[in-house]
Amino acid sequence: MVPTPPKQKEKRLSPSPGGPEPAPEPVLGTAVIVIHPGSSLLRIGRASDTFPHVIPQVIARRRRNQDSTGKHEDRTLLRHEACQAESRALHEQGLRGVQQALMSITTSSGQHRLAPPTEQLAAYNAQVGPHIEETSDLEWTDTSSKPEYLVGQEVLYLHPSECYNVHWPMSCGQLHLHSGPGGSLTAVLADLETIWTTAIEKFLDIPIEDLKHYRCILLVPDIYNRQHIKELINLLLNRLGFSAAIAHQESVCATFGSGVASACVVDVGDQKTAVCCVEDGLSHRNSRLWLDYGGRDITRCLEWLLRKTNFPYKDCNLLDRLDCQLLQELKHSSCHLNRDMFGARCQDVHVQRPDTFTRRYQVRLGEETIQAPMGLFHPQLFGLVGSSLVHTQLRNQGDPEDVHDEHYLLQTQSTQQQVAKAVAEKKAKASSKQDQGADGDKTSPDSKPSLEPRHKRAREDAGGSEAKHRRGVVRLPSTSRRGAEPPPLKLMGVDQAILHSIECCASDETKKKMSSCILVVGGGLNFPGAQNFLLHRVRSQLPAKYRSIADTMEVINRPKDQDPQMVCWKGAAVLACLDTTQELWVGQREWRKFGIRILRERSPFVW
Repeated sequence: MVPTPPKQKEKRLSPSPGGPEPAPEPVLGTAVIVIHPGSSLLRIGRASDTFPHVIPQVIARRRRNQDSTGKHEDRTLLRHEACQAESRALHEQGLRGVQQALMSITTSSGQHRLAPPTEQLAAYNAQVGPHIEETSDLEWTDTSSKPEYLVGQEVLYLHPSECYNVHWPMSCGQLHLHSGPGGSLTAVLADLETIWTTAIEKFLDIPIEDLKHYRCILLVPDIYNRQHIKELINLLLNRLGFSAAIAHQESVCATFGSGVASACVVDVGDQKTAVCCVEDGLSHRNSRLWLDYGGRDITRCLEWLLRKTNFPYKDCNLLDRLDCQLLQELKHSSCHLNRDMFGARCQDVHVQRPDTFTRRYQVRLGEETIQAPMGLFHPQLFGLVGSSLVHTQLRNQGDPEDVHDEHYLLQTQSTQQQVAKAVAEKKAKASSKQDQGADGDKTSPDSKPSLEPRHKRAREDAGGSEAKHRRGVVRLPSTSRRGAEPPPLKLMGVDQAILHSIECCASDETKKKMSSCILVVGGGLNFPGAQNFLLHRVRSQLPAKYRSIADTMEVINRPKDQDPQMVCWKGAAVLACLDTTQELWVGQREWRKFGIRILRERSPFVW
């Protein structure tokens, strides 16, 4: 048992009346827990740890009705957007685009790549049969004690006949809210509480009642939902009992973990791809993009391409948890973006099931191992159909607990501007009237009828504006009205998203700075040759005015030889020990007293 660290003193919201507030005590890394809840994996650990503990963020809850009918299980690889009537045509159209792109690519020696014919691969794989090997070491999860819930790896090996509902409480980095069983906000938060509590007690060896001596840093997506962050902070402080917490964006923590000050951060996760520009610890709001595809779409696309070449494991099912793991492992071991790798090659595929013999298939693979990852640059290959596949940061919709939010400031500013404008117009008209009275003999009588209505309208406008101000009814400009959203963007590849994000920066100097450093994190683009492939794609599409920096452009996918999936978590661990972080902590008592208002005031990013 690790000894419990001393409780940290909370910083008061206002200075003490007796004099200046004493400097806060430094926070020890052993007293800070960093939580990075991804779409499929949870990374959790102390800030002093070298690496976090990584577990599947999934929970299985026992059904009250033991009947297997009506059992619910969230899908991992299959998704609604890829099962539409138009998806097949998009698949084929995207595949033709990828094939044409590969034909134009040459090797590092200048030779053309020779792709093996699909017909030959299909003919070979059609004759492949299973080789029976020894019994698998895998075992089904023991449920003889009838536990109420199972968490993490145990869920993946839960027998299909067991009466449990399986839930993945996070989807695309957000709370997985849906209309099915376990999809309400209360149920999703309860699932997260159970998963995080189990991970803290099991892997960190910390009793839940001792969390009052610990602080927590929570990583949130760059395009965040304010209501979700509010609920998660409430979960950490009120339900789990942490003494203080900070919520920070993944992209900013990625720059901390990689040791770069400014970069265009590309986070390719399992279910989403996020792109944004970070400069000196701040994420540019207008540069944030969220694309609805990631590593799972590559896996699903690989399975579709393998079936075209007669994949010998005919029973592969995208609804089966073990088959999904098999495809994930096959993707990591065979897929690449190396232009020097081409031609047919054989690979062993081991199909393992608990309590049965292992089946080994010797599969011959071809261009599908590079075609599937290229879907990140040709997203039509994923066959996604929908109107909202690209997201940007939306305007704050407001919260009844925070009356002095940005809407209040916009209304106040607009009211003051309208009243000041009306008063200025009234003074200008009065001054003009005096000047016209002094020079009345010089004014032609034909102009008088046209002057009177204008003054009358000005007085009515001024009086109307003042009356509206007194009633508190002011119409906001169209760009700042509540609910105003930017026009939807079309689905684009990662390279195009990078260029779009950089182009949304304010100044040319900032654009050049972002173009010179592209930081890739997450596990979705962790393929051999991905660094040079992405560099070539972005460099070839740079605008002419930025071609001068093309030679100095750098793509970083393994900063300091770190696993790109751990960079964000490591950056949050670094953040926990900085002196400037001490004023960002939101204490438990402050949260209970001020609620979301203190979160807006202490947030390290623009709320």
